[in-house]
Amino acid sequence: MRSERERISGKQIKFYQLLCLPLLFLTQLVFAQSPTQTIRGTVLDEATGTPLPAANVVLKDVEPPLFTATNEQGVFSLEAPVGYYRLEVSYLGYQTYAIPSLLVESGKEVVLDIQLEPQVYDLETTILVKPGRFRQITSPVSTQTITLEETLRFPATFFDPARLATTYAGVVNDNDQANGMAVRGNNPDAMSWRLEGVEIVNPNHLSNAGTFSDRPTRNAGGVNILSAQLLGNSYFHSGAFTAQYGNALSGILDMSLRPGNNEQYEFTTQIGLLGIDVAAEGPLKKNDRSSFLVNYRYSTIGLLTDLGVEVSDEDIRFQDLAVNFRIPTNRMGTFSIFGMGGLSENIFTAERDTGVWEMAKDRQDIEFKSEVGIVGVNHFIWLNSNVDLQTTAVLSARNNFRENLFLSDDFEEIPGDEDNWTERKLSLASRLNIRLPKTMNLQIGLMATEHQYDLFSRRFGQLETKNEADGGWLFEPYANLRIDRQRLTYNLGLHYQYFSFNSKQAIEPRASVSYRLSSKQNLSLAYGLHSQLQSPQLYLGLSALDIRPNRDLDFTRSHHFVLAYSNFIKENTRLGVEVYYQRLFDVPIMDNPESSFSALNLVDEVFFLDTLINDGTGQNYGVEVSLQRFFSNNYFYSFNATVYESKYKGGDGIERDTRFNGNYIMNLTGGKEFRWNKKGKDKIFGLNARVAYYGGFRATPIDLESSQDLGQTVFDESRAFSEQLDDYFKIDLRIYWKNNKARYSSTLALDIQNATNRENIAYTFYDPEQGEVVVKNQLGLIPILSYRAEF
Repeated sequence: MRSERERISGKQIKFYQLLCLPLLFLTQLVFAQSPTQTIRGTVLDEATGTPLPAANVVLKDVEPPLFTATNEQGVFSLEAPVGYYRLEVSYLGYQTYAIPSLLVESGKEVVLDIQLEPQVYDLETTILVKPGRFRQITSPVSTQTITLEETLRFPATFFDPARLATTYAGVVNDNDQANGMAVRGNNPDAMSWRLEGVEIVNPNHLSNAGTFSDRPTRNAGGVNILSAQLLGNSYFHSGAFTAQYGNALSGILDMSLRPGNNEQYEFTTQIGLLGIDVAAEGPLKKNDRSSFLVNYRYSTIGLLTDLGVEVSDEDIRFQDLAVNFRIPTNRMGTFSIFGMGGLSENIFTAERDTGVWEMAKDRQDIEFKSEVGIVGVNHFIWLNSNVDLQTTAVLSARNNFRENLFLSDDFEEIPGDEDNWTERKLSLASRLNIRLPKTMNLQIGLMATEHQYDLFSRRFGQLETKNEADGGWLFEPYANLRIDRQRLTYNLGLHYQYFSFNSKQAIEPRASVSYRLSSKQNLSLAYGLHSQLQSPQLYLGLSALDIRPNRDLDFTRSHHFVLAYSNFIKENTRLGVEVYYQRLFDVPIMDNPESSFSALNLVDEVFFLDTLINDGTGQNYGVEVSLQRFFSNNYFYSFNATVYESKYKGGDGIERDTRFNGNYIMNLTGGKEFRWNKKGKDKIFGLNARVAYYGGFRATPIDLESSQDLGQTVFDESRAFSEQLDDYFKIDLRIYWKNNKARYSSTLALDIQNATNRENIAYTFYDPEQGEVVVKNQLGLIPILSYRAEF
């Protein structure tokens, strides 16, 4: 294949490009009145990183199609009218690369980094991808790519990739006040957040949003601190992960930062209910390929509060700043330096009037503040034509502070709860990718993450843990061998974990095989053994004897099997079916034959003060069916349905439903655009909608008499999760008006979450002020008006 490429001369490249000139000229005449934008990029060999000269680049969904070819450096550029297109890149001896719905707008150039895979089998196939970074280890099952364009297009996502992920099969938002994800019946805490491939702390503002105890969660929050303006693609994995990922049981959301434009300066502004966004990008220095991207966001809610406008009974505000510098060099590879920080707070101040106190919360002053900081560097270099090395170092830290004061009837302040939690992760990762003979690829790597905790917590006057820094290093070496053989692709991997905090270790084999039934159909089978650390609140809780009884808890582990079928029934339409089974074991439970407790059901970061043992089990199994039509001819749709079971056993040995066993999930999302072109302006009216329907989560009945005696919620643990909440139903809408002018585009949008104002139950609790059980609903109808401009 490489010798074939070497035979292409510079004259031939120019000849191919000259053939494209008449078509380009005719296209310019046809669309002379339409705003246009540049699509440019590079086409490289995926395995060696070398440029592919004279690769064919075709832009479809336009008449006539646009053609061009790459030059000797593998670079291409073409001018296209604004709109959605299918882009295909082909080269002799390589699989065709296709982006099914590439958005071109007049306010921002489209810059692509395209990597082609060698053709190792006889079938003429097309790799259908979304624009963004290519992964060296690709899983044939349970993987989704989340693009910026989808984040902006899908209704009521709050421009958050995690909320977008809840539109996928098998995924449920556990409370729509936050972005927590229950994946395939698992606890949201069973997933892991990654940035540029390495583990980070919870990267969300307002991490106590929607929680039962008002304490922060491990993996969720109201809004991601990474604005959509800064994100490239995010990669969501929902099971049977490849060997590069560890310390997770259910899902992994791996976010990447997009580089800024390295040729011209561009700006983006956005204002809406969630916040004011301002972004700028461009070259650090002309003609040296380096770039910067900076974004600042301030919550509009906080701004309205400062102006005296009351939009909630709580003072909610957040702000964040993020930067990303990309610096390519001629001989030392490419460096990326990035950093981001976020501040958020949620303050409730009780009215000093007993006549308006209806709930227990009404007589409390509650203050919650959070700080998040992330800084890192990434380096990529080709050591030779068959070996590349990538190294990443990221330091992330988070502090959550919460305090509440109770007011007596004469407004005397009585101390209540106090939490001051700091978590820090120093993540170091390096991986070596080696292209071997006979279409094999070997990747070996090492991840080392220092987990540091400094926690203080007092609840109802009882000390649950005290300020005392503790933690350890989690070491994760791994290796993966990929083998391509005609219709078959194998991945054979091994992942190892060692936690120095308590000297626990795990050996985790991973494997997958994918069989190409035809050029459009694949059948895949994947297996993974996965392990995850316990939450610091389990490790560091203090017993009545002032000791930490659960410091030596082992990992929770699971076997995960996935059988997947994929069929591109049309060029832009994909049918997918996945059958999965997950067996969890070594789950922390109480060493008590009458206890129903299992760590699989913990939702808030609650300290557990009794002794736990790793003897619990659980199982999740189900079937997922999805049908997706990528955006083309001005419309798209996505439908998926899941039927599943989620069970567990506690110390009493009784198999019960887990908290997250809703049994079924259905999602339908779709949209249509209507276009006008007049006087050199391209105008678009769009309507997108999402319908979500799924079974209610499980709940443990409340013992009303005991709750009244103690003045707080007391559950009947002998009937754990025996009740099911009402089914969840929600319709979200997005209505927008786009205007494309020469080098400028704008979007005026109205997102409506829960358009029918359906009252979906979040949870129930005992309220001592009312003396009865109270139902807490999730969010009602919320209209979000926003305006976005790019230039």
